[in-house]
Amino acid sequence: MEWIDERPTWLPPIPPPHRGRARIVAGILLVSAVMIAVLVTAFVGGTISMYLWWPLAGGLLLLGSGLLSRRRLP
Repeated sequence: MEWIDERPTWLPPIPPPHRGRARIVAGILLVSAVMIAVLVTAFVGGTISMYLWWPLAGGLLLLGSGLLSRRRLP
């Protein structure tokens, strides 16, 4: 093991390489599922439930928080 393999203690920790990816994927899946459910329900001629707002809002919150966590702050 070389001396360059060890990380100095005064350096800040390295952030994970895929920060926020799980939240982004979960948000996209929730939003997509709600949109597909709305389109299928509208095509069939049914009534769209107001309870679809909750998964849509949750998916948008997950998507937004995942995208904001990927920003590099100075």
